Amino acid sequence: MKTIKAKLVVLMGLLTILLGCGDDDSVSVDSIPEFQSLNQQVSSLPGEEFLFEGIVTDPAGIKSVNFKYEAWFLDKTIMKDSLPETYTISYKFKVPDDATEFSVHTIPVTITNAGNVSSTKEVVVTLDKDIAAPSININSPVNGATILIGDGDEINLDIDLADRELAELKIESSILNETLAISGASYNYSNSINVTDEGDYEFIITATDATGNEATASVSVSVVSDLQFNAMYLTDETSDTALNQDIFGIPFSTVASELSGEDGYVFTGRYYSAAANSEVRFVPQQGSFKPFTFGADPSNPGKLLLGQDETVAPIIMPGVGYYEVAMDIRDLSYTVTPYTPTDTPYDQVYILGRGIYIDAVTSTCTNNNDGSTQCWHFNSGKPFALSTYNLYLWTIDVTLKDQPNDAGANGFILNANPSGWAPFWRVDVAGGDPSRTIPGGGNNYVFDDSALNKDYTFIFDTHLNRIIAKLR
Repeated sequence: MKTIKAKLVVLMGLLTILLGCGDDDSVSVDSIPEFQSLNQQVSSLPGEEFLFEGIVTDPAGIKSVNFKYEAWFLDKTIMKDSLPETYTISYKFKVPDDATEFSVHTIPVTITNAGNVSSTKEVVVTLDKDIAAPSININSPVNGATILIGDGDEINLDIDLADRELAELKIESSILNETLAISGASYNYSNSINVTDEGDYEFIITATDATGNEATASVSVSVVSDLQFNAMYLTDETSDTALNQDIFGIPFSTVASELSGEDGYVFTGRYYSAAANSEVRFVPQQGSFKPFTFGADPSNPGKLLLGQDETVAPIIMPGVGYYEVAMDIRDLSYTVTPYTPTDTPYDQVYILGRGIYIDAVTSTCTNNNDGSTQCWHFNSGKPFALSTYNLYLWTIDVTLKDQPNDAGANGFILNANPSGWAPFWRVDVAGGDPSRTIPGGGNNYVFDDSALNKDYTFIFDTHLNRIIAKLR
C-alpha cells in the first residue's frame, strides 16, 4: 500500500513538473494579429486583376486570411495549418466585367490567429486606373515641311498634350533637347528655334502621364537656303481638313528627277481628271498647304506661283482623262500633258483582309462560298464597282471595325482573282507611301485603331497604282 502511494506521489510530481514546463514554454493566445503593411488604396478597372498585398504578424501564429465583398461575390479564406508568425499577403482578384468605371469599393481583409482572435483592415478599390497613353498633337511644324532660312525662328514648335494627369514632356533632336515636369490634364508647348545650318531635322516628342503611360510622336522638317524639296505631292483637295481625311494621307505622290541639277527641283505627277477643268496644286509637305503651295500664275500660262496656303490659283486639267503634270522650281514652270494608258484593264478587283465590312454583317472575313470565317483569303474577297467612264477606276464603300473574336490585325490587300492569290497588290508601307499600290509586292496595310468605326469610300486606280480611302 505504501509502495502504491509512493508511486502516486512520484507520478503527480512528474506531472506537475511537466505541466509547469509546458506553461513556461507556451505562447499566449491573447495576442492580436498586426498588419505590418497593407496596400489599402488600389486603382483598377472592370475586368482587370489587382493584387491584395501586405505583411501580417502574430506570435500565436496566423491561422487564416479572409477577403470578403458580397457585391463582387468575393469570399476567399486562406487557411494556414503551419500557423506562421509572419505571413505575406499576395492574392489576385479580377474585378467583375460589369463593374462600373470610376466606382469605389471597400473590401475588408480579416486576419485570424491560432486563438481565433481577429484583426481587420479595409482595402479601398477605385475603378479609375489610367491605362491610356497621353495624346500628342503637333500643330507646328507640318511633318515633311521645307523651311527657308531667314532672320531667325525658322522652326516654330507648337505641341498640345492631353491626358488624365500629365507628368513629363521630353523633346529630343540634334538642335534641341529638353525635359519638362508638367501636370494637369492638358499642356501646350511652344518654342521658336533659330536655325543657321541647312539640313534635315527630326524632333522626337515623348509624353508621360502620372501612371507611367507613355506616348511618342515625331516631326521632321528640312531647312534650306533655297527652294529645294525632298518630295512633292499633287492634290485636288482645297483644305487641310480634306487633305487629312484620307487614311493614307495625300494620295498623289510624284516622281522626283534624278538628273544632275534637277534633283529637288523637278517633279512629275500623274492624275486622272474625272471632270473637265479639274483643279490641282503642288504641295511639298504632307497634310497641309502651309507653308508652301505651288499653283498656276493666271497672268503667265505655264508659270507657277508660290503661295503660302490653298488660296493660290490652281493648275487646270482641261478635259476628262489622264494627265501628266510636271513642275520645275528653278524657273517656276509647269506643263500639263494628256495621255492614254496602254496597260490592260482588269475584269474585276477585290479587297481582302480583316475588319472591313461591306454592310452590317458581311466582312472580308466572310467566305463567299459557305459563309464561314476566312480572313485574308481570296475566298472572302469582296468586289469593287467599276467606274462607268474609266476602265481602270474602281470604288467600294466600306465600314472599318475591329473584327470580333479575332486578335489578328485589321487591314487589307487587293487582288483580281476570286479563285487564287495572283494578281494582287499590296501597298508601299516600307517606302512611307501607303497610297501607292505595288503589283505582286508591297506590304499588308494594317489600320490604325483611330481609323476604326468609320465609313469610307475606297478608290483604286489600277493604272496609276493608287489607293484612296476617304471618309463618307
